Amino acid sequence: MSTAPVKSLIDEQLEELSASTSPASDRVLMVFKGRDWQDALRAAEQGFIENVHAWSQRACLCGEWTVTYEVKL
Repeated sequence: MSTAPVKSLIDEQLEELSASTSPASDRVLMVFKGRDWQDALRAAEQGFIENVHAWSQRACLCGEWTVTYEVKL
């Protein structure tokens, strides 16, 4: 299998997306899931997140909540 000689629009957009959504080099993303919003926050609390309401991203996909924290190393 060979690679295309020219970048596609999708390839360019993926590079831009990963560059804009990646955390700083001294940080890591911690992601917690739950059946509802409170379950996701409870999972974060059990994962030693001090302030569970200081999330950086959250989403509800197919009825399951995901909450993300950007944590310094």
